[in-house]
Amino acid sequence: MAVGVAVASVCVWLGLWQAQVFESQGAQAREAATLAPAVTLTTQSGSELTGLWGRTVVVSGSYLPAQEVLVQGADGAVRVLTPLQIADGRVLAVVRGMSPSSPAPTGTVMQSGVFLPAEPGESRTVEPGRLASVRLQQLAQAWPQQVVDGFVTLREVDARAQGMAPAAVVLPRAAGEDRNAGYALQWWVFGAFALVMAGAVARSYDRRGFLLADADEAGLQPPAGEDPVSAVAGEGPERDATK
Repeated sequence: MAVGVAVASVCVWLGLWQAQVFESQGAQAREAATLAPAVTLTTQSGSELTGLWGRTVVVSGSYLPAQEVLVQGADGAVRVLTPLQIADGRVLAVVRGMSPSSPAPTGTVMQSGVFLPAEPGESRTVEPGRLASVRLQQLAQAWPQQVVDGFVTLREVDARAQGMAPAAVVLPRAAGEDRNAGYALQWWVFGAFALVMAGAVARSYDRRGFLLADADEAGLQPPAGEDPVSAVAGEGPERDATK
């Protein structure tokens, strides 16, 4: 049993170490993506947009302040979300900063920020004009224009230029991070298996010891060549009842 506990302890440590390594590598990859050269967002769609999640993008367009909404998170912080209509007619959801809101710039503007996927969470309205998260499907139902698959959180300099405090950016997990986390989980599964097997072996030896002790107390001696535990437990070959 002690060996099983030792093996399980090593597996738990290896799982924790591997999880920490993967988390650290993932954080570095996400940070590297934001520091990569900015990409101009124009007519990309589909997988092209998915490949830009976590990247810094530059986009040109005109704000539509009449369609502006607020996004109130679980912590009570309120972000200002304004659609930016780009050259192909689509609108890009842009988190301009934190409430209180300042009027959006007029005319054609050039904006820069981190391109992010729709946020997880329930699609619901906290109150009219105030959402619980940036849910693009929900926005697509409220806005008449086609919505770009992703939203932008403005960088600090652009948010402050509009008289607003910058909003925090939660970077998306890089592709493969969940799979790599599964490798760490495997170590914990191996550790649990080692404990189960160690317990089964320990119970087997305990049973053997109890049966042999009972046989000694009763003065029973098994026939030559027969397993003593099987003989005591009545699991051996049947004996001639006439003897």
